[in-house]
Amino acid sequence: MARDLEQQIALGRLLPGDRLPSERTLAAQLGLSRNTVTAAYRLLEKREAIRRVPQRGAFVRPAGPIENPIDWSSRISRQAHLLDEPVLDMLAQSRLTNLRYRLSAGTPALGCFPMGPFRRALHDVLNKEGVQTLAIAPTEGQPRLRRAIAAWDGAESSHVLVVAGAQEGIDLLARCLVEPGDRVIVDRPTYPGAIQAFQAAGAQLVEWDTKEWSAKALERLLIASRPKLIFTMPTFHNPTARTMEEDQRTKLLNLAARYRVPVIENDVYSRTRLQGSIPPSLYRMDKHNIVIYLSTFSKVLAPGLRVGWIAAPPHMVKQLSLVKMRASLFTEGLLQLTLATLLENGIFEEHLPRLQRTHAALQKIAVDALRLNFAGDELEFSVPQGGLYIWCRWRRPIDMEAVLLEAQQKGASVAPGRAFFAGAPDENCFRICFTACSERDLPDAIRLLADAFHAAGDPSDR
Repeated sequence: MARDLEQQIALGRLLPGDRLPSERTLAAQLGLSRNTVTAAYRLLEKREAIRRVPQRGAFVRPAGPIENPIDWSSRISRQAHLLDEPVLDMLAQSRLTNLRYRLSAGTPALGCFPMGPFRRALHDVLNKEGVQTLAIAPTEGQPRLRRAIAAWDGAESSHVLVVAGAQEGIDLLARCLVEPGDRVIVDRPTYPGAIQAFQAAGAQLVEWDTKEWSAKALERLLIASRPKLIFTMPTFHNPTARTMEEDQRTKLLNLAARYRVPVIENDVYSRTRLQGSIPPSLYRMDKHNIVIYLSTFSKVLAPGLRVGWIAAPPHMVKQLSLVKMRASLFTEGLLQLTLATLLENGIFEEHLPRLQRTHAALQKIAVDALRLNFAGDELEFSVPQGGLYIWCRWRRPIDMEAVLLEAQQKGASVAPGRAFFAGAPDENCFRICFTACSERDLPDAIRLLADAFHAAGDPSDR
């Protein structure tokens, strides 16, 4: 009998945690004496196949060595497995410790960070507010920072929700607004973090081409897909650095109002303008209360600060804060209050022109290096008027995976184009962050990248 039970366990018919029949019940079922069943259970317990618990019964024990009792890979949820796509980690290149030049990054020139004023503001907050900086604060964010952002950005403080960077804001909006099966219109291409956040919420993504941001194309998508929302980045778009014209913005807002589809405007780069002028944000142009605005300090101060904000109707702020509470019940104090000080005393506004001058110089170096190291018939790119990126396309057939690997081995990384497409990708595209290196290092970084392309070669020549 003990052998029969062991076989049932080995075949998977009895699983770890399954409760076995009581000794009395099993004896009656098999027509055996209760003593026989008791002896079998004792033997199985001795062999560590089952465990008997007083007043509860006998249970099948998991197999395997006691020093490694849990196979964690088997415990991962199906939803988590669906998101097992290393796109964001790939862009950050956080696991590649030998990289000298991280052209894949999305960071401003950190040498411009106002370290002295920031340090003084930090000390000022500690001296004046002390223990209060460590106390519990509302999930919506420090009230003083919400007021400072509202005054600086032309909003009401009750409309502002502080988040840990734009990525958390996108994730909160996706979890709050999207049901499984909903369709969401996104730019083609678009930010990979948005793709993952909306897909995690169960959305089906519909792409709207940024080459034209055509109103006619958008209306066709609205009619055909009946989307839950539109997610767009109209100013110095990531990754292309394109900017939507004002008349295109007006048409977008009119269509969204007509079809009653809310718009999420991801506006994280408008304050990185290098030249020319830019249209007003969709949020400022909105006359129908259909736009939710998202921005961050990561692209103009430092990504490590992890502070961004959402501007939305107060009801949405309340709902988003309830979603946020599931992961973060209270908000951080010291950094938020320090940023509030920088906004209040004008330091942040003084910082922006210095940052723009530095970025302009870096962009010129990057453009000159691209033109020097790549032939005109090899690479196409445009010179943007703002943002942190140059979006490039290799004109010839090539194994982009081989290029990326070769570049990494040489010590440089770029963001591969395939990461930015919700649908069929353009494999020949890639994104360079020209603000991630110093003026001294940037030419060498792009030279190494060109070497990687040329080393990979053209498959048609092989």
